[in-house]
Amino acid sequence: MWAMAGTAVPRPSLPGRRPVHAVLFQLRLEYKSGAAETICSDKQVQASQGPVRSSDLFAGELYDARKKPVSKKPVKQKDYGYEALRAQVGEPILPILTLPVQKKYLSPRGETILDFGQIMAGRVRMDLELPWGTKVILDHFEATDREGNYFNSFERGMGKHCDQRDVYISDGTRQTYEPYFTYHGFRYVRVQLIPPQTGESQTLPEIDPKAFTAVVLSTAMKETGTFWCADPRLNRLYENTRWSQRSNMVSIPTDCPQREKAGWTGDIMIYAASSLQNEDTNLFLERWLENLALDQDKNGAVPVVVPYTGIYPPLARILGLLSGNRGIPASAGWGDVAVLVPWAMYELTGNRTVLEQQYTSMKRWCGYIIHNARHRRNRKLGLPKEVDQYLWNTGFHFGEWLIPSLSEKGYGRETWKSLFASRCYTAPIFGYYSVKTMAKIAGILGQEEDCTYYQTIAGHMKEAFCKGILTPDGQMPIRLMGAYVLPLYFDLVPKKWQEQFAQTLVQMIDQNGGCLDTGFLATPFLLDTLCKIGRQDKAWQLLFQTKAPSWLFAVEHGATSIWESWHAFDSQGNPFSMSLNHYSFGCVDDWIFRKIGGIQPLAPGFSQIRIAITPDIPLTAARRTFVSPYGRIVSDWRREGRTFFLHAAIPCNVQAIIELPDGQRFTVGSGTYDFTCTISEA
Repeated sequence: MWAMAGTAVPRPSLPGRRPVHAVLFQLRLEYKSGAAETICSDKQVQASQGPVRSSDLFAGELYDARKKPVSKKPVKQKDYGYEALRAQVGEPILPILTLPVQKKYLSPRGETILDFGQIMAGRVRMDLELPWGTKVILDHFEATDREGNYFNSFERGMGKHCDQRDVYISDGTRQTYEPYFTYHGFRYVRVQLIPPQTGESQTLPEIDPKAFTAVVLSTAMKETGTFWCADPRLNRLYENTRWSQRSNMVSIPTDCPQREKAGWTGDIMIYAASSLQNEDTNLFLERWLENLALDQDKNGAVPVVVPYTGIYPPLARILGLLSGNRGIPASAGWGDVAVLVPWAMYELTGNRTVLEQQYTSMKRWCGYIIHNARHRRNRKLGLPKEVDQYLWNTGFHFGEWLIPSLSEKGYGRETWKSLFASRCYTAPIFGYYSVKTMAKIAGILGQEEDCTYYQTIAGHMKEAFCKGILTPDGQMPIRLMGAYVLPLYFDLVPKKWQEQFAQTLVQMIDQNGGCLDTGFLATPFLLDTLCKIGRQDKAWQLLFQTKAPSWLFAVEHGATSIWESWHAFDSQGNPFSMSLNHYSFGCVDDWIFRKIGGIQPLAPGFSQIRIAITPDIPLTAARRTFVSPYGRIVSDWRREGRTFFLHAAIPCNVQAIIELPDGQRFTVGSGTYDFTCTISEA
C-alpha cells in the first residue's frame, strides 16, 4: 500500500464518515523487476509503505497496524496529459447506514459467527484492543449451511482466495479499524482470533459483538418512493428489493455485491423502471450508459457486462467463438439495455436529455440487430429470405436465464438448457422491442427519417415473427411459460390466435401448481400480461403464492434481499453457490406500485397520471408515495367493510384521473383530495 500526500480539495466531512478528496494529480504504480516504482504527475507528492498491505474488491483487505508509514520518498514525475481527467457525474459512494450485531453464536463446527440480521453490501468496523501481533480474520458470507456453519458460496464464482476475507493485525493498542479499499456482500461474519507466533502462550479476550458494526455502502441517491400495505409479507418483499437495490448500486449497477460485482446489462435492463421509482437513479444511470457507449463494439454490439473488463472479455470471446460471433458477442435482452434503459428513464422522469446523449449508441445497437438478422440468417430453419432476414435468430444469447423448472439445482446443465431452449424466441422478440422503441425515440427527438425507417423495420419484424416463429396452428415452437408471455405482451400474436395463446398461458400456470415458471426476460412482463388478457385473478395468485417458485416463498423462508434464482436452497435447506442479493426479480415492484399503490403514469415524467384502485385487490389498505419531477404524489387507501376511502395528493402542473373501485371517475388538478365510496359485495 502506498500513502499519498499532494494537492487536494477537501469536501466537508460528515459525522462518522471519512473525508473525501477530489485529488488533482495522477498517481500509479509500475512494477519493474519485482520492485514497485511510484509515478505521479505532481512532483510535490511523496510516498511510503503503510499498514494496508493488500486490498482487493473480491479477496478483501490485509491491514497490519504494526506497519507505520515512515521514510516518505519523492516519486518519479511523469506527464500523462489531462485529457482523461473529468469531474464525476452523479453521487458518490457513502456509508448510508450502520447495523449492530443481532446475534453471536458458536456454530456446530466451533466457529464464532456474528449475524447482522440483514444481507447487505458494505464492510465491518471493529473497535478492538488485542495483544501485539494478534490476527483478526473476518470471513463474510450471506447464508449458513443448514446446521448454521460458515458457507463460502463465492470461491466457485471468482476463483481461489477470492473469499471476502479481511485480516487485521494488532499493534497492541486500542484501534478502530474499517477496511479502506474493499467491500463485501454479507449478512454473517466468521471471526477468528489468531495469537502471535511468539512462542509464549497467549490468552485472548472473548469476542464482544458490541465491538463490531456493519457499515452499509451505496451510491448515495435521493429516495423517490415509499410503499406500505396491510400484508406484512409484501412489505418485507418491498424492503428486500430496496436492500438489493442499495447493495447493487455501488458506483455501477451490479448483478451482486459479493461474487462478481459486475455491471451485467440484463439485470439493470429489467430492473431500471423499479429503481427509478425507489431512488433518483438518473445521474447514476446516465454515467453508466456513457460507459456503455464507450464499451460498445465498432459494429454496435453491446457487451453483456459494462464496464467490459476483468475476466469478461476472454469469457465473452469464448462464447462468441462457440456461436460464430466476431468481435464482442451481444445477447438479446442484455444488449437491449442500450435502448430500453434510456426509454425507461424518459417514461418515468421525462429525461429527454438521456435520449439525446445516447441516441448514437441506441442507433448503433439497433443497427447491430438489423444487420445480424439480415446477414447472419439461420438457414437451417428453411425460411424464405423475405421472412428470415427480419428475424434475429443467430448468435449467442442467454435466453430467459434461470427459468425455475430448469434451474432447480442451481447452476448446472439444466441452467444451460434454459439458455438454449428459450433463445429461439427471446432474440427475435427483444430485437423487435428495441427497434420499435427506437422508432418512438426518433419521433420524440424529431428524427423523422429515422422514425419512419425503424417503424418499417419493426413492422417487418412483427410479420416475420408470425410467419417464422409461430407454428401453422398458432403455437410457439417450444412449450415454456415465457414463450407465451412475451408474444402476448408485445402484441405479436395474430387476433385469431390470441384467445388460444391466453388459454395456454393460464393452463401452464395451473399445471405448475399455481406458480410462475419464467426467467429473467419474461418475469417483468408476466403479471401485466395476465392483466392484459383479463386474468388479473391469476396475477394476484402468482403475487401471493407461497410455494416455490414465488416471491413470497423467499420471504416466508427468511429472505432479507432478492435472490438471484427462484431456487436458492436445496431440498435439505443448504444454500447453492449462488447469490442471495440480486435485484433482478425485484422488478415486480413496478407492478405493485401501479396495481396496489395505484399510481400509474399516463405521460412521461408523470405530468399526467391515473390513480386507479380496483375492487379485486386482496388487501384492506395500501399507501404509495412518489416524488415525480413535478412533486410528491400520494395514494393512500383503505377499506372498512364495504366502505372505501382514498386520500390523494397531486402536485402542481399535473392532471390526474381518479378511478374508484365502484367505477366512479374524476379528473382533477393539483391539490389534496379525499374520496369515499361503497363497494358492492363480491
